Amino acid sequence: MEPGCVNLRERFGRRYKITYEKSYAAAYGPKATREAPWLQIIPGARGHVYPHTTTMLAATTNKSGPTARHLTALPFVQVWTDGSDGVTVVFPPDRLEEVAELLKLRRRRRITDQERDRLTELGRRHRFQPRQAAVQSSSGALKSTIDPEDDPKAVRSEKSFFDL
Repeated sequence: MEPGCVNLRERFGRRYKITYEKSYAAAYGPKATREAPWLQIIPGARGHVYPHTTTMLAATTNKSGPTARHLTALPFVQVWTDGSDGVTVVFPPDRLEEVAELLKLRRRRRITDQERDRLTELGRRHRFQPRQAAVQSSSGALKSTIDPEDDPKAVRSEKSFFDL
């Protein structure tokens, strides 16, 4: 782990969705699982937040406008860069909630215990179930031990596909 930055996943991972910058896949491959806190971001509708130093975070807006003006007006932020395509500010991690509100940062999905139980039951009901048992015959072919007449899910038709 890189000692020079705030680890967003450890500090804010329970509340916010943490992803990696595009350069993460380029550096480590598209299916990499390496922990790289210096490449973590918290994405939002109006910008994103990323680690700046061991004690500070940075926020970047997608474009200049009202969000950028409101962000730079906060008393605890320090403007790092101000350009025509947006603004980057540096701020303490303790003030993330106020910045998150302005940038509309993505939160993690949270479900209640009742909803989790309901989803588990739905999954249990629709889980793959073997429809019929089979045994290997002396010729080596698999043979069903369930009579097709007893199988409620069996497809019955007068003509087969090849008779059409």
